Amino acid sequence: MNDDNQKTLETYENGLDAYNAAKIPEVTGSVKEWLDASLEMIPKTESVLELGSGHGRDADYIEGKGLNVDRTDAANSFVEYMQQNAKEARLLNALTDDLGTGYAMVYANAVLLHFTPEQSLEVIQKVYKCLDRDGVFAFSVKIGDGSAWSNSKLNAPRYFTFWNEKNLSV
Repeated sequence: MNDDNQKTLETYENGLDAYNAAKIPEVTGSVKEWLDASLEMIPKTESVLELGSGHGRDADYIEGKGLNVDRTDAANSFVEYMQQNAKEARLLNALTDDLGTGYAMVYANAVLLHFTPEQSLEVIQKVYKCLDRDGVFAFSVKIGDGSAWSNSKLNAPRYFTFWNEKNLSV
């Protein structure tokens, strides 16, 4: 793991309260439309691996659709938060840990944007290996070019890679 990712992870580790204060309480709008369309591609009896579950809002929504969600986060503070709220969750770093196997979907909302392009490729390769045949990888990124640091929302530094159609097509 590089220093950029470690620093971003430390921001999340220490930023639980700020992150929760800024959260949107329900899945709505374009995220809901995207998530619903993604979920329609998999059988309702299958399991979803969520990378970067945060406070668990999206996992709650997916579970409400009748699917099992393996909630994970690389920040222990978020894992403990979900567990304190009676949710099963586990520590998982997509860069350094084995993702397991047997998932119909891997869902990563606003996760890959914190990785360099090389790290993103590593994670995508790991995701491919953990998905069932015909599995779905649903992920979101920030649109743009290059990379930058931002203190927005959490008042601490987070690294972002910006993506466009050209650098997403490998």
